[in-house]
Amino acid sequence: METPYILSVSSPFKKAARAVSQSPILMAMVVVLFVNVFLALKDPFGRVDPNTIPSAKHWAYWTTQDFLKEKAAPDVVLLGSSIFMNPLWMLEAEHLNRTVDIVVERRSHYLEDALKKKLPGARLSCFNYALPGAMVSDDYMIIRTMFKEGKTPKVVVIGLTPLDMTDDDFYCAVSSTHYKYLAKFTRTRDLLDLAMPKPWQRTEYLANESVYLAGRKHDVQGAVIGSVRDNLSGYLGPLSATPLSTKEKGDVKDAIYQDEVAPGIWLAQPVGIDYFNDNSNGFKKRYRFATPDKCKIKMAWLKKCIDLCKEKNIEPLIVNVPLPDPALKILPAGVHEALVKRVEELAQTEKVAYIDLQKTGAFDIKDFTDSCHMDASGGRKVMDFVAGEIGKDARLSSALIDPANFALTNPAPTKLDPTKSESQIAGKRGAM
Repeated sequence: METPYILSVSSPFKKAARAVSQSPILMAMVVVLFVNVFLALKDPFGRVDPNTIPSAKHWAYWTTQDFLKEKAAPDVVLLGSSIFMNPLWMLEAEHLNRTVDIVVERRSHYLEDALKKKLPGARLSCFNYALPGAMVSDDYMIIRTMFKEGKTPKVVVIGLTPLDMTDDDFYCAVSSTHYKYLAKFTRTRDLLDLAMPKPWQRTEYLANESVYLAGRKHDVQGAVIGSVRDNLSGYLGPLSATPLSTKEKGDVKDAIYQDEVAPGIWLAQPVGIDYFNDNSNGFKKRYRFATPDKCKIKMAWLKKCIDLCKEKNIEPLIVNVPLPDPALKILPAGVHEALVKRVEELAQTEKVAYIDLQKTGAFDIKDFTDSCHMDASGGRKVMDFVAGEIGKDARLSSALIDPANFALTNPAPTKLDPTKSESQIAGKRGAM
């Protein structure tokens, strides 16, 4: 009497199996489901070193590769957007009196030399990790993914302007190419609320997480496209170099923000840029709706940067980078002052070093190449102020100089014993 019951239970499964076998669409869905489960369990891309997966050669890629190639952790790392990045590159070319490839030459020799004057005897290395269009969320991702054991700097300088804190074109952290690339080096589920503040953004992320190939689409695409590019590299000619010295050659519309760059196409010249490009109209469109409230998420990212620096025993220095008068007129009335005040109050609350270069009055229109970017003269002033702050701030200077190591590299002069001649002292030194 129980047999019919057993058959009645098993018959739905038989019917389902028969329906799947007879429908190509259903069969494909089942195959995709099993493949997704298999890949999710094996996680082939999740277990691969991100550096072994071919990637688009954008600014974050090149800079990260340069950082990873450093034999030891730089003592000071500079973070920020092109507002902080460009003048330091131009300054390097002027300081070294040679052409500097700004795609792959990331050492800040000028800051290193400036710090030697403020901290005599200290041998420090400085790395410029600022990126075009970078937001504070990108700075956080750099600190989180790159500053690990053996590669943790002692001081991080975060260069900001109110333009970095409110931008109508920037709707969430994951819209940044830099963020997407650096996310390969870590799991980002804990950043969901800040990185994707809108529900629809989170829905897309969770859907991608549930469908393995969708969630790893950039890795898969990078692997395929990278392999094709590498195979064809021998047949393709190199991109032509673009010296940043004149308006005709250097003022290519938004070229610095292109998806891919290559060594040799952006060359900073010792002569510097000899023009001013008034691009304020373009910026007005991006900041016409700017308000202090719109920077709440970016302020939260800045707080996370500070917290993570403290966790990693890094001393942060926050710098309000100056803007020229044309840029100050871009933001609605009162917004600039309100944003600067919020950043300063956060620095005071968190007890971290902060300098407001706008208040110094040391910068004028001659230090700028456009409505927000400085040239080498502006970069020189910025780095001098940074070096000066590091030299006088006990938190920053003590982080860079270990008293024991400093004593070894700077031994105290030998005191002369009046009972011994100089030749006897010299002989004793020779015996040592």
